[in-house]
Amino acid sequence: MYAPGITQELIDKAVAFHGHWCPGISRGIRAAAWVMENMGTAKDEEIVAVTETDMCAVDAIQALVGCTFGKGNLIFRDRGKVAFSFFRRSDGKKVRMVEKIRDDEISRRMKEIRKELTAQNLSEWIRTKLEIERERLRRKDMNFLLSAPFEDIFTLGEPSFDMPPMARRLPTIICEGCGEGVMASRIREVNGRRLCIDCAEKQA
Repeated sequence: MYAPGITQELIDKAVAFHGHWCPGISRGIRAAAWVMENMGTAKDEEIVAVTETDMCAVDAIQALVGCTFGKGNLIFRDRGKVAFSFFRRSDGKKVRMVEKIRDDEISRRMKEIRKELTAQNLSEWIRTKLEIERERLRRKDMNFLLSAPFEDIFTLGEPSFDMPPMARRLPTIICEGCGEGVMASRIREVNGRRLCIDCAEKQA
């Protein structure tokens, strides 16, 4: 039994976009479903998502909420945290959700298995046995993530940063190093030359 708001249609859509079903995409489905229920979806830039991770969950947000890199309403704020902030442009509504650190039986055993699999001189029989157990626990974890109360998975709060501005088109400037076109905001001035980031780093 899935949690309220989680349907097979949502799961299928996210999995089709991502390529496979996994715990990460399950986390993303829960985050996306909350946003769809409480903030809506983004045909254009109505909803802006800021993700602090580049893991699987982000694909569910792209597929279900409609926040994508191409539209400019999905921003990668690399912090290495399973945390997502959402902003609604029409009224400024905003939320940040952070994954709760679990210390349940599934999580503890998964950590043990990861450690056991790194042991040297592990027999093929033991390795296969551990991998089968790991897959069983992964599926149990995915089912938990799709059925547990939302508050058991994420903590809700407010972002500590402002809503990102609307995406805008900037002129293209030719890098004086490699001759390739570069968005103006990514040009670096080095010794009086306008260079792309790669060429600028070579000059450093």
